[in-house]
Amino acid sequence: MSKTPKYDAKVKEILDALKPGERTDPITGERWTMTERELEIIRMHKVPPCKYSSLTRQKIMTAHFNSGQWWYNKHAETGKPIITSSHPSTGVKVLNDEEWFDRDFQSINQEIDFDRSFFDQMYELKLKVPVSATRNFEKPENSICLASYGDQNSYFVAASKSKDTFFSIVALDTESSNMVYNSQAITNSSHVIHSERIFNCQFVSESRDCMNSDFIFDCRNCEYCFGATSKRNKKYLWFNEQLTQTEWEKRRAEVDLGSRQVSTEYKEQYDQLVAKAVWPENFNEKVENSTGEYLTEVTDCEMVYFANGGARNEYHTTWSMGKTENNSFCANPSGSQYSYLSSAINSCNKALFSIWTVRSQNVEYCQDCYDCEDCFACVGLRHKRFCILNKQYSEDEYWDQVDKIKCAMLDSSEYGEPMSGRFTVGYFMESGSVRYFQSDREFGEKIGAHLFDPNTNDAIGEELMKSMDVTDANNAPDSCDDLDGWVWKVLYDSGYNRRYAYLPSEVDLYKRLRIAPPVEHHVKRVYDFVQGSNNGVFKDSQCVQCGKKVMVSTNPKFPNRKIYCKKDYLEYLEKYG
Repeated sequence: MSKTPKYDAKVKEILDALKPGERTDPITGERWTMTERELEIIRMHKVPPCKYSSLTRQKIMTAHFNSGQWWYNKHAETGKPIITSSHPSTGVKVLNDEEWFDRDFQSINQEIDFDRSFFDQMYELKLKVPVSATRNFEKPENSICLASYGDQNSYFVAASKSKDTFFSIVALDTESSNMVYNSQAITNSSHVIHSERIFNCQFVSESRDCMNSDFIFDCRNCEYCFGATSKRNKKYLWFNEQLTQTEWEKRRAEVDLGSRQVSTEYKEQYDQLVAKAVWPENFNEKVENSTGEYLTEVTDCEMVYFANGGARNEYHTTWSMGKTENNSFCANPSGSQYSYLSSAINSCNKALFSIWTVRSQNVEYCQDCYDCEDCFACVGLRHKRFCILNKQYSEDEYWDQVDKIKCAMLDSSEYGEPMSGRFTVGYFMESGSVRYFQSDREFGEKIGAHLFDPNTNDAIGEELMKSMDVTDANNAPDSCDDLDGWVWKVLYDSGYNRRYAYLPSEVDLYKRLRIAPPVEHHVKRVYDFVQGSNNGVFKDSQCVQCGKKVMVSTNPKFPNRKIYCKKDYLEYLEKYG
């Protein structure tokens, strides 16, 4: 028996009349096709059709990804500074994680007003309820981190499990490393992209089981290589030239990557080498009947960007981690099932249009809710059921009100819309939408995202902002050996209009691993670094070897890659790898 009979009847009329076919995205003007598969999905969820293309939906969903940006906000009660990813100019209040989880925010609630926009009412509630400053899943130790899985002595890392690591995103089982993105089991290394089991290396991309190597791309089981692309089981390569051990060791001894000038020169040579290299159509491994990029051990997934750990039947999702299944148009539905148009949901079942929601089921338009069930438009609740705008109802009252709300929202064209950019808590130009889906400022404006001056409201810290002793970052020493007097010195990155400083333990790591002193703000460093990986925007291409049509992920840094289909790439590796 239906619990929302009036709404079900209204939406059935809409769904019964729907047919697959071409549509026009109202934001971008993009022509896209609503498929029969999508119709099956929205009929299952009993939601109206979305007017946005899949790409626009992913851009909106990942606008809620604010890991990788760092701000000072103020404690909601004491006013003391807190490091967080929630920018103070959004109006969002913050509390330390431990304080946040000790509170019950149900006392902050609202009555439903059917004469007003429901989104406006949800937004008002959002601004009243504080968010947890760093949303850590495991308690970190002596770290500055977001969404931590148990970091120790790590700084400015997100969604990671690391130790003594800096400026990284999704760095799992990583130790004594710097600038690691989407990688696992990385030790004593720097500038590592989408790689696993890397030891004592710098500038590594798309590689596995390599050690004592630098500037390597798509290498497996290689060691003592300096400049190598698409190699397997190799030693003593120098920009793909085979050397003897003696020759290689002599050349390597003459190169100090702890010098910024030296490191930059070789990085430019490496970029040219990678730009000319042969690339596979994708970096998927152990996939069955699936399309997308960075897929590992997944089945029946369609147009998915990054999935790992057993995802099944995912449809147009991003970062489907763990045992995800039957999620559609979601961003980071970790361990979740049957969810739709939601972002950053963890271990949820049937979460619709929700954001940052954990271990909850049958929730709609909820934010920052944990262990909740049958809730609608709630913010910051835990262990609650039958709540609307955080107000408690009886079971019968709840379903009666939800039926009325969904009917009203359907009539006003609000129901079925994703939470727009104003519901985000960060600065749009540093969000996942820009980083992974190449969104621009104009797109941010169209979805109502936050585009204020990021340096306002003491967001970069009063001490940094008000310091009169500021040095142009380009004047920092060339060598990591000369950084002792530069610890905590306020540096200004004029290109990014942001101040920063070297941390003591950061400098120690640079010296030990011979990492050149950076002269850009760390947020800009991470952004530029990530642009060397394939992103979530797909396009049709063809194999330059056989002419076969292939779908590929675009790459901002290497837009004109020489791409081989899987079959031809494997043959290429047999011959040249």
